[in-house]
Amino acid sequence: MTTMKHAQPLSDAASTMATGGFFDKALGLLSSVKRRWNAEAEIRNAVAELEQLDDRALRDIGLNRYDLEDRVRHHHRH
Repeated sequence: MTTMKHAQPLSDAASTMATGGFFDKALGLLSSVKRRWNAEAEIRNAVAELEQLDDRALRDIGLNRYDLEDRVRHHHRH
């Protein structure tokens, strides 16, 4: 008959690090999702504001109605 050695329980420090690592990663992921969500909201708001301008006003600032979202997204990244 074989006897199995019981696994040693994690020390308090190791246990905290293992649990903390998981929660740190989860919080990091949630934070990243929140930042992305906020960035998307800013982009949508900027596009909506620009869409309120008439074609002449858009042309005066170097934009046209058909590429507003692409231009706003490009500007937001930089």
